[in-house]
Order: sequence, then structure tokens, then C-alpha cells
Amino acid sequence: MKVTIKDIAKKAGVSASTVSLVLNNRPCRVSQATRETIRAIAKQYNYKVNQTARSLVTRKSNILGLIIPDIENLFFSALCKRMEEYLRELGYALMIVNSNDHVEDDSMLIDLLVSRGVDGLGITVSNESFQDDRIRQKLSSLSIPYVMIDRQYPDLHCSKVYFDNETGAYMAIQKLVESGHKKIACIGISSSSKTGASRVAGYRKAMQQFQLEVREDYILNGNYRFQGGYACAEKLMKMDVTAAFICNDMMTLGVMRYFQEHSIRIPQDISIISYDNTLNRFTLGTEITSVDQDVALLAKTACDELLAQIREPEHPKQDICLKPQLIEKDSVQIL
Repeated sequence: MKVTIKDIAKKAGVSASTVSLVLNNRPCRVSQATRETIRAIAKQYNYKVNQTARSLVTRKSNILGLIIPDIENLFFSALCKRMEEYLRELGYALMIVNSNDHVEDDSMLIDLLVSRGVDGLGITVSNESFQDDRIRQKLSSLSIPYVMIDRQYPDLHCSKVYFDNETGAYMAIQKLVESGHKKIACIGISSSSKTGASRVAGYRKAMQQFQLEVREDYILNGNYRFQGGYACAEKLMKMDVTAAFICNDMMTLGVMRYFQEHSIRIPQDISIISYDNTLNRFTLGTEITSVDQDVALLAKTACDELLAQIREPEHPKQDICLKPQLIEKDSVQIL
């Protein structure tokens, strides 16, 4: 039989309103002993506060929404995990939805989460949305607080938390050049991805500053996917390069699969540097030098910024650019 507030009130010898105030941690003139009695009875009967009913009174659901483009991507799955754990400790639930990197799904999922009464929204927009103005317009008129995470529209005035992708790519090329490499390929994506374009721009900038030729046939489009990395690996091995900078870990996985199938050794046959630093705990053999984006820091910073907006509507919009770092392992050979 379901226990109600009235049942607990009767057993504790107090009013139902007193029980409600105590169990919802709201201010009331009740002795500590009575509070403990009420909580002990609630625990004995496994009573849980009805969050739906509570939200009708407080107009807060304590639920936040998160839209990501690809839950199979190790970086985004790690981001989801870190955000969910951090918010749970603060008493919030996180509703995670996946757009499959499609602008139509971005739009639909924003509407879905708002209709479910989330208090705020974190969003990593799809690559498609950079070629389509609908999501930018929808976010600019959104009725709830939101934070753009990882991918962001530079011209949209809103809170955003992201990493300096151009600097991260520059660090990777600098490491390869300092190790004696001059013919360096880049596997990335630059046409439809703001993040990808920034990393390819960092590659170009570093090559130019180190007075190395930037050959367009050295820049391959891996579409940020495993299959794209695999296809690019075949092209890579037909080039006269000694090293490759790969702009995310999913493409690196595809490259490594091709190398494994064709007995190509890292770094003896070719050196590589990846981006995201999520692979080494899953792979055997050579550990991959990679540009690290501190996912825990990104998650915490984004959550804190979103919660600050929820708690204080006048909180100023923040543009927070985090710095990556290069984690050196075994995948770069010194020439």
C-alpha cells in the first residue's frame, strides 16, 4: 500500500503541511527531534517526495537537458557521464538525447526538452547547423537558460564553454616537427564542422610557421567517423608522409584498424598524433600521443555556468575557452 504524507503526519502526530515542509527541506518552526522523527518514518515506509508535484509548486523540475551529436563518440559519451555524475551530486537529473549530427534533430530535441519542463539546456550543436540558421535563431529566442558546449556559434551572444582547437592542433604539429618530421598529413574535416575547421586551421598555421609546405593532397576528410578514418588510412599509406595528425579519436580508431589489418607499425612505419585522448585505456600495444581535452573540466565548467544562469537570471553570459594539453606517449618516432 502506498504511503502518503497524511499517513506520515498521522504517525508523527503533526500536520501534513509540516511533513511536506520537512521532507522538502523548506524553512519551518519544527524542532530537530520532530524533524528526525518525520524523516525516520518516511525512511521506514520508503516514502519518496513526488518530484512532479513538487515542481508544480516550485516551478523547478531539477531536471536539465543535454543534446549531443553522437553518443557513440568516446568524447561525447565521456562528457555525458561526467555531467550526469556531477549534476546528480547536486540534486539534478540529466536527460540526455542524441541528434545524430542532424540539424532537424537539433530542432526537434530542443522543442522536446523544453516541453518536458527542463530547467536548463546544454547543447553541442550538429555540424549541419553551421550551414543552417534555424538552430541559431531558435537558441536566440529560447525561454530557458542554455549553454553551448564544445561547438559554438561565435556570433551568438550566449554562454559557451569550449576548447581552443586551433592551439591544440598547433601543439600536435609542433611535437612532430620537433621530432624531425617535415612531411605531415592531416586527417580531419573542414567543410562542415567549426571544430574540425579550427583544428585544420591549426595544422595549416603550424606548418606555415615552421616553414613547411602545406599540400592540399595531404589534408584528408575523415568526416570525424571510424569509417572515414579507415578510408583515409589507405590513402595515407600511398603518400610519402612520415607522420599524420588525426583530428579526433574516432578517426584514429579507424586508422589503427586499417594499420592492424595491413601490418603497418606505429611509430616505426608512420608516426601519428590523435586528438581527444580517450583511446589509451581501451587499446593494447602502442599508446597514442594525443591532444587532451579535460572532459571533467569541460563538464564541470559547463554545468556550473548553466546552474549559475538558473539560479541568477541576471548572470552575465560567459565565453569560456579552455586550454588543451599534449599528452606524450609512444606513437611519435624521432627521426
